[in-house]
Amino acid sequence: MYKHWIRKNIIVNLMPFFSFVIFSFFVFHIFFGERSLWKIFELNQEIIIVQQKLNNLFEIKKTTSSEIKLLRDNNLDPDIISEISHKLLGLIHSDQIIIEITK
Repeated sequence: MYKHWIRKNIIVNLMPFFSFVIFSFFVFHIFFGERSLWKIFELNQEIIIVQQKLNNLFEIKKTTSSEIKLLRDNNLDPDIISEISHKLLGLIHSDQIIIEITK
């Protein structure tokens, strides 16, 4: 009879401990698990950074497509051609003056 009372007493005393362990497990996973609040905040920050990069890429695409439109045969702009030849080849017109500024 005494052994039965000891078993019952141990089980009753271990119930709060196991409950606390299970509760701690779930609380840990809520805050630090793979699908936790912390991870949600990190992913939101990554989304913001990637959206900014995407917006920058859209701006680059927009400027590049506008330059391509200016280089089409039916819409050829001489200023764009001279700018490209100066950038890539270093060519200038005979009436242009180049001033080098050293820092």
